[in-house]
Amino acid sequence: MLKQINKIVLSSSLILTLFIGCGGYDNEDKNIVGDAKLLSAPKLLFDFNSSIMQNLIAKMGITDKAAFGIKGYEIIYSVTNENGKDINASGLVTIPVPSETILESLKKEGKNFTMSIVSDQHGTIFPNDEAPTIVAKNLNSNPANILQPSSWTIQSIIPLSVVGGFVTIQPDYIGFGSSKGVTHPYLLEKSSANTVINMIKSMLKFGNDASMPLNGQIYLTGYSEGGYATLATAKEIEKNHPDISLKAVAPMSGPYDLNLTGMGVISAQTMKRPDFIGGIINSYSKYYDIDLTTMVNEPYATKLPTFYTGNYTGAEIRAELTESIDEFFIPAFKLDFLTNQHNTLRTLFIQNSVNDYTPITDTRLYYCKGDTVIPSIIPESSAAKMGVSAVNLSDNLDHTECAPTAYQAVTQWFSEIRSK
Repeated sequence: MLKQINKIVLSSSLILTLFIGCGGYDNEDKNIVGDAKLLSAPKLLFDFNSSIMQNLIAKMGITDKAAFGIKGYEIIYSVTNENGKDINASGLVTIPVPSETILESLKKEGKNFTMSIVSDQHGTIFPNDEAPTIVAKNLNSNPANILQPSSWTIQSIIPLSVVGGFVTIQPDYIGFGSSKGVTHPYLLEKSSANTVINMIKSMLKFGNDASMPLNGQIYLTGYSEGGYATLATAKEIEKNHPDISLKAVAPMSGPYDLNLTGMGVISAQTMKRPDFIGGIINSYSKYYDIDLTTMVNEPYATKLPTFYTGNYTGAEIRAELTESIDEFFIPAFKLDFLTNQHNTLRTLFIQNSVNDYTPITDTRLYYCKGDTVIPSIIPESSAAKMGVSAVNLSDNLDHTECAPTAYQAVTQWFSEIRSK
C-alpha cells in the first residue's frame, strides 16, 4: 500500500554502523542447502560499479563513506499459489560488490567480507511496470533512474545493498513480472508466504552454486502489503520450514489484522484508497470463489476484475471507483459484515490475519502513528497480541511519507545485529 519512496536519507552515524559490520559466520551452519525451486539461470539486469554508486549516493548527500557496487539479477522460480497451482514467479536479486577501499578497511579491522541476505517485500502495486524486475529492466543502464518515483519498489537497495552491503532479494509477487496475467493473491497468507519462502530458497541455491560468501544470516522486512507478506513468511517459516533460520524480522506498516482492518474500512463513510479495497475484494472473490455481485454494487462488480490485470495505475483505478462505502458495497452485505461474525469475508479475513502467533525470531513492528491508511491500532494491537515490540517512528508522517524513515530504521537495526 505504498505509492512511492521519494528519497532515502541516511545519517553519517548510520552509515558508519552499516559499513563497519559486514556479518560474521555465526550462522555458517544455517541456510546452506537452498532448494531446487530455481527454474533457470539468473539473468543479469544491471551492473553498476562502486564508482558509479559512489557518485549516486553523493548526490543524495552521502559523501563520507564508500559505496558498494551492485549487480542485479532476475531469477525465475516455482511457487504454489492459494489454490495449489504451480506458478513461475520472478524476483530481483541485488548483490553488493565491495570496492578495494571497503575490502582494505575490513582487512585492517581483521574482518572478511561476507554476505547477509535481506528479503524485502514491496508495498502494493497495480501496474506491472512497478514490479522490481520490470523496474530493473527499465533502468536503461542509468543508476540515477533508481531514484525516480516510478522506481520506488527497488529504492530500498540504496540503504540495504549500496551502503549496507546486504544481498537484497525482492519478489515481484504472483500476478506481476513473469506471472503477469494471473490474478494477484492480494493479502492472502499462503500465497504471500510461499512466494517469499521459495525466492529465499532459490537465492540460496543461486548463491551457493556461485560460491558467494554467504554467512547464513537471513533477515525479513517489507512495507505495507510487504509488511503483511513479511509477517506471513516469518510465521510460515517458524511453523513449517526448519531448514530456514531467520536472524530478525521487521515488518513495516502492514495490515496484519485483516479483520480489524476490514471492520475499520467498512464501518467508515468513505474509503481513502478505493483502489486498495477493490484489489482486496477482487482477490478474495477470485481465490475463494465468491460472487462479486453479492458484495459489490454495479457497475463496480462487473468492472472490478478488469482493473487488476497489471495494466492500470492506482490513479487510473481510483478514477473508476467511488470513495463512498455505501455506493461501493451492497447495503445488506455491509450490515452482515459488521454484525455477523460468521460473515464469509469476515471469516476469511480472520483466517488470513498474520498476527496470530508468538514469534521465536527477534521481531519488531515498525510504523508511524500519523498513518491514515494503516491506523496505528493495527501494528500496536498486533505487537501486543504477539508479544513483540511496536516501534513508532513518527507521530506525524502519513503512510507514504513514513516509508523512507522506516527503511532507515530497519536497516540500522539489521546492521547492528549483523555486526555483533
